[in-house]
Amino acid sequence: MAFLPDAIAKLGKIENEVCDVTCATREELFVDTHTHETTNYGVVTEGALYLTLKGEEQAYRTGDWFCIPANAEHAERFKEKTSLVVFWLKN
Repeated sequence: MAFLPDAIAKLGKIENEVCDVTCATREELFVDTHTHETTNYGVVTEGALYLTLKGEEQAYRTGDWFCIPANAEHAERFKEKTSLVVFWLKN
């Protein structure tokens, strides 16, 4: 059973003027190097996120929190079914 219940996953993206929240599941996906204008805090609720930040890849597994500073170049890799909740703090 996934740790991201269907009712929450269906929310997709919640937006307001201070912070957006995304609830998503990814699998067998590579997201090439990119940046965001927001500082992103997230938690892995199932599976593993392989996050490359400052040229180093680190694995974040179920229950792990991560932070991507605003405008930091990063890439994401998902080998297995992975669910995340990400908070996009607008600077």
